[in-house]
This record gives sequence, structure tokens and C-alpha cells, in this order.
Amino acid sequence: MVFQPLAGVKVLDLTRLLPGPFCSWLLQAMGAEVLKVEDLKGGDYLRFAPPKTDSGASALFVALNRGRKSVALDLKNAAGKEAFLALVEDADVVLEGFRPGVMDSFGLGPTTLLETFPRLVVASISGFGQDGPWALRPGHDLNYLAITGALSLGARVDGVPTVPPVQIADVGGGSLPAALGVVAALYGREKHGKGAYLDLSMAEGALSFVGPLLAATHAGAKQMKPGGEMLTGGFASYRVYLCSDGKMLSFGPLEPHFFATFCAVVGEEVAATDHQRLAAIFATKARDEWVELLPRACTAEVLELHEVLEHPQHQARGMFDEDEHGLLIKPPVGAFVRGSPPKHGEHTEEVLKTAGVDVEALRAAGGIR
Repeated sequence: MVFQPLAGVKVLDLTRLLPGPFCSWLLQAMGAEVLKVEDLKGGDYLRFAPPKTDSGASALFVALNRGRKSVALDLKNAAGKEAFLALVEDADVVLEGFRPGVMDSFGLGPTTLLETFPRLVVASISGFGQDGPWALRPGHDLNYLAITGALSLGARVDGVPTVPPVQIADVGGGSLPAALGVVAALYGREKHGKGAYLDLSMAEGALSFVGPLLAATHAGAKQMKPGGEMLTGGFASYRVYLCSDGKMLSFGPLEPHFFATFCAVVGEEVAATDHQRLAAIFATKARDEWVELLPRACTAEVLELHEVLEHPQHQARGMFDEDEHGLLIKPPVGAFVRGSPPKHGEHTEEVLKTAGVDVEALRAAGGIR
């Protein structure tokens, strides 16, 4: 049975790039209808990111924006603002990712929207939150991780932490808490009849990941060594090892019984702290041989991206599909999001007419093209 608890929920998504669209992709996977509201200048910057699919669209844009409609409006224009408010009348959620204060400058700030539409859920995703001395400071994932202490914990090359390979703060600190917050606010609305405003900071979302370590530090724990703690590369029994074929194996039997299983397979009582001996052992066989030999010892192959699609676990779980627009990836909740990616402003007239907007008058006023 397909999990679609948000069927009937309408989301107006004003965000661009990754954090906001990833959030609305999750809401869409759970059944919500997502309407992408873009500016008149070209819309979401992700539209122009390489590589392109056979249809000419950005593969990154397609991955996050399938099956939604695009409306191009000038929210700085009085008529464009009124047209947007007509869309809000029939919406449940407004998701925005502008710098703090921009929605207020349009006359569409959360206080204004909730006064007019008290059942609305408004969610703002920003780097550092809507207030505080850093509220207007520009930043990216790397910067958000830096001020949480998370970046300092990893292994260092020439004394400098390595850059994380995926956007931890953008998605884990922004998109996921936003999606959870929206779902919780919608549930709360059913209970007490009122909407809510969610001020979501990507830095604060990432800060929560470091919470237990901060608590330990505050309680007097020793200074943590970069790349030298149990889960950051300091333990020989929690590391990545090179195999005889040049491929790599992740090895993580921290618990004694899992490490004992490894020792039984290799026929040797290895010390769990002996990194050199473990490296020498893993260098004797190919990566996939070790995967077959050690199914009970917390091991997994380190896959290159081109190998991920063929992994038997992903295949068995039906994690991928494909259509004329390229690869589909199954969301962690809900169902595949299918459909064409919208062209910029493709559905402007259709959607606005349905909302009762006089499209010709709006165009004459400069609110749309």
C-alpha cells in the first residue's frame, strides 16, 4: 500500500536550489501537491546546472522537481503579490528560503500571512535563522557545519579538515527538519485548528547532530582529537581499508562479538587496535571477496556512484526506476515522485485562472510576462 498521508495538501514552494526543493520533494512523495512559485528572471538557479538530460533539462533539477507545476510571478509587483495571495487562499503550506526579511519586504511576511490565513503553515529555511547577529550573513553548507563544531571533528589533511562529500547541513539540518516540522504543524492544525510559523535554521539543525558531544564536552570530557575518536577514524575497528584490487571496504565491528566474528573468519586473533595488521590483512583479497566472507562483521563495500545503481540491496528494495526524463530515486518516505519537470512558468496562466485571477490584467500590470 502506498504511503500518501498528505494527499489533498497543497504546498506553495518559493525555494530554490537544494534545501527547500528537497523538503518539498519529501512532502510530495507523501502525497502533497507542490506548486513551484518562481520569479520572472529565470526561476530556480538549479535549472541551469549541468549535467543535462536527453531532454535538455538539468539532471539535478529534474531529480527534485518532477511532477509539480511552475508559476512565474513578480512578488515585488502589487498585482503579482495579489495573485500570490489568491493562490495562498487554497494552500496549506508556504515554504520559502529567502534571506530573513525578504518576505516582509514583499508584504508577505509570516505575521501578515497568518493574520489573513490563520490555518496556514509557513516555513522559512535559512542559514542561521531569522534573527541574531548572523541572521543576514550569507553562507553555505560548509559554513553552517563549521560553527557547530562538526567540521572540526573530521580527519585533517595538512592540518585542515576535509570538506564533507554531501550537504549535511543543507539536507540533514534544513530539509529534513523542515519536512518534519511541516507535517507536525499540519497534524497540530487538525488538533487545534490553527496554522504555525516555522523558523528553520540549517546551522541549528546541524548543531543538533553534535548535541551529545557538546554535552560531553560541557561535562568535562577530554578535548576530542580530529579524526581520532571512535567514530571519526581513531579506532582501527571503525575505518576504511584498501583491498588488493584497489577498491575499498568499510569495516565497523566496534562491538567485541562482531570483531570476534572477523577474527574467526581470518583465522587470527588480531588486536582491534592494530591498524597496520588490519590493513595488511585486507590488502590480501579483493573488496568483493571480503564482502562475501564477512557478512556478519559489520562490513560494506565502498561504492563508487556508478556502482550504486546495481547494488543488490538497493535493487531488492526497488530504490530506482527510470523514465524518459532520467533516473528516479525512491524517497525515504512515500512513493516515487513521477512526472515531467516543469518548464519555467509553464503553468502560470492555468493555475492563476483556476484561482480566479484576471490573467490579462495581471500581465498588463507587469505581475507576469
